[in-house]
Amino acid sequence: MVEFNFKFALTPAIGEGGISYGDIKLLKGKLTDAKGNLEKLRKDGVIGLYDVPEDRQVVKDIKNMAEKFFSDGIKTLFVFGMGGSSLGAIFLQNALKQTIDKTVNKKMKVLFSENIDPAYLSNNIEKLNLDETLFCFVSKSGSTIEVVSQFFIIKEKLENKFKDGYKEHMIFITDKKSGFLRNFADENNISVLDIAANVGGRYSIITAGSLFPAYCMGLDIDEFLNGVISARNNILAKEPLDANPVYTAASIIYLYYTQRKRNMFLIDTYGDYLNEFGRWFRQLFAESLGKDLKSPTPVKATGATDQHSQLQLYMDGPQDKLSCFICLKDYGFDYNINSKGFEKYAYLNGKKLSELLLNELSGVELALAMKGRPSFRITVDKINEFTMGELSFICMEMVPVLGNLLEINPFDQPGVEKGKKFAYLLMGRTDSSFASEMEELKRLQKIEDVAF
Repeated sequence: MVEFNFKFALTPAIGEGGISYGDIKLLKGKLTDAKGNLEKLRKDGVIGLYDVPEDRQVVKDIKNMAEKFFSDGIKTLFVFGMGGSSLGAIFLQNALKQTIDKTVNKKMKVLFSENIDPAYLSNNIEKLNLDETLFCFVSKSGSTIEVVSQFFIIKEKLENKFKDGYKEHMIFITDKKSGFLRNFADENNISVLDIAANVGGRYSIITAGSLFPAYCMGLDIDEFLNGVISARNNILAKEPLDANPVYTAASIIYLYYTQRKRNMFLIDTYGDYLNEFGRWFRQLFAESLGKDLKSPTPVKATGATDQHSQLQLYMDGPQDKLSCFICLKDYGFDYNINSKGFEKYAYLNGKKLSELLLNELSGVELALAMKGRPSFRITVDKINEFTMGELSFICMEMVPVLGNLLEINPFDQPGVEKGKKFAYLLMGRTDSSFASEMEELKRLQKIEDVAF
């Protein structure tokens, strides 16, 4: 179960710089429109966020494919993906590490390459037993340049060892109909899993792009999807102002951004096994909403670690931040602190380490409130596949609702595409659709470097 607490985001706690629940109620029309817009996109099949989790054929295909590779003696899965094509699976691997470590059933060691650092790639590949390794290339478009480039490198290495048998050590996860990876798989009889056309990369944690690596790790992907569906049903059953935490959170972020000029949204996770969730949520937020000069900037932090590196800025720096704290009720393990004989620390005696962590979080909330700085808290009962499914859907719903309030499309990424075009040009690719980028590149290349 996932709970929200908005106490420290409202005026009674932080004073005149805050917002009231009455302010949120004034958004009823906008929130109703947002709900209607998302319902229409769902009905028209434009977004698969709501219905893909119920497609059990996807789960069946994932399991069948994984079991085939298990039977072939594959022990390591090396995943290549950028952004949402890797962050979802990395988040699940980090969050559920304790579950993975305890799994005694069939599982693979899962590695990720989410950048194109040649030294990192070489260092990891050289350690592998290629006979027992499967290389997985994930790209919604099937043409992501970083993924395709690494595919060529791995293909050459595998061909040198296995000749035509290299194909048995590859799997693609991509669009069902188009793109380089899809076409190459179809032409060369390479294993392939589909990503639904109406699910964008940053929402792909509900697709094979994340679920195949998760299953190979030994995770229960059915239970994860059950958590997604449970959260979806709970949210959709409520009207926007009917104690609906997702719509309330989106409203608070929107109001603080538009009315209080708080343009920094802090995602502060209290728990090491939530670190990668923070990165996943940051990417979902930034790539969905960073458009038209009207979105908060998401910033990731880790409590209590960053209380000793960033908190000073959050306490006494510019009044431009809204904090979202994510923590657990049950950390899965705990220590009792024994400070007997140390008078200075007698107050710690008999307390639990998790108690200290959560009280440090509460202390930060109180200190921020005293300074008129808003925050809200998301609490997860404990970490398991079901609750991570709940948390994932809550975030994937909150972001589009906020996008609708900001009147931007949360499902495209024009800024990313622009950067890709310049990279293509610099690598020598020519395309008539790059005409404006080519002119700008010529202009900028005429300017001398200022380098020392």
